[in-house]
Amino acid sequence: MGKEKIKQHARSEVIRDTLVIQLKLILDGIRDLMLMPLVVIATLSGLLMHSQKPGRYLYRLLSYGKASEKWIGLFDEADKDTMKPLDLKENSLDILVKKTQTALESKYINEEKKQKLLNKFNLALDELNTKINPEKKV
Repeated sequence: MGKEKIKQHARSEVIRDTLVIQLKLILDGIRDLMLMPLVVIATLSGLLMHSQKPGRYLYRLLSYGKASEKWIGLFDEADKDTMKPLDLKENSLDILVKKTQTALESKYINEEKKQKLLNKFNLALDELNTKINPEKKV
């Protein structure tokens, strides 16, 4: 077994990749800035107009965001890294958020009070849904 040859990248390649990543970062940032208010609008629209499928606009918007993320390919050049891959303890930010939420809820949230509050919230949204869309039944 011979030593694996590590590819050396030319300076011109590194400069090109740097310019491309700058462009991708700009596009990614513009997309994120546009998504911030659109996510709120999509969420509120779904909650107020669709009692049966309140997430329909939000999750459609997220699927567009995911497609644009793939198209932008912000980290596509990461496979050129010749060093040992990073070993992140958590698989994703979502997992960390869920663990934190669970820990906080188990310590500070009374499950019965939480259910009562959620029920009141759902009733209020159902009432708004009926006022906005009187022809649709909740």
